[in-house]
Amino acid sequence: MALAKQKSANVSHLRSQEIRDERVRRTRARIDSGFVQLLHRRRYGDIRISDICKKAAVGRATFYAHYATKDDLLRSQFERIVAPMLIIKPNSPCVIYATPFFGHIQQMPDIFGAFMGPRGGTAPLVLRECFEARARQAIDLDRLTGLRKSALARFIAATLLTVIECWLENGSRETPNELQDLFSSLITPAIVSANR
Repeated sequence: MALAKQKSANVSHLRSQEIRDERVRRTRARIDSGFVQLLHRRRYGDIRISDICKKAAVGRATFYAHYATKDDLLRSQFERIVAPMLIIKPNSPCVIYATPFFGHIQQMPDIFGAFMGPRGGTAPLVLRECFEARARQAIDLDRLTGLRKSALARFIAATLLTVIECWLENGSRETPNELQDLFSSLITPAIVSANR
């Protein structure tokens, strides 16, 4: 009898956990959606947390229950959406294959434009940190350590941001494959040199 009650309690606990997890997913989806809608109309630096809350129809306390800051929300979206598009290629001279990411930018140039320039606020720094972390994952597979690894990761991240920014500033005419070729031509010599 006691075992049956315990199993029933466990099932009930699991069910309530599933309901809570689903509510968390729905709330995060609303916050994410509100944030993206705002990025279509405003620069990142011009968006306040209160704007995101209003667009997502959630209270500030709810926002802060999920994200510490607006930058934390941006990092979360990077990890969920962008990082998987930056494919690590350990056996390639260019350790990151970013063509899928460049294709994503091509489809949504206004969102990435919202992160750039003087009204981008902290977005360029946050994105550089995110790109740098992904680059560090790619070069962790190599024999680099210390300053060489840090400098190379930052160089790769800065190069990726520079390619994006210049492409947006110059009319976005090149294809994702052409952007990958440019990115690769810029970072491959640095990777080869750092591995000597």
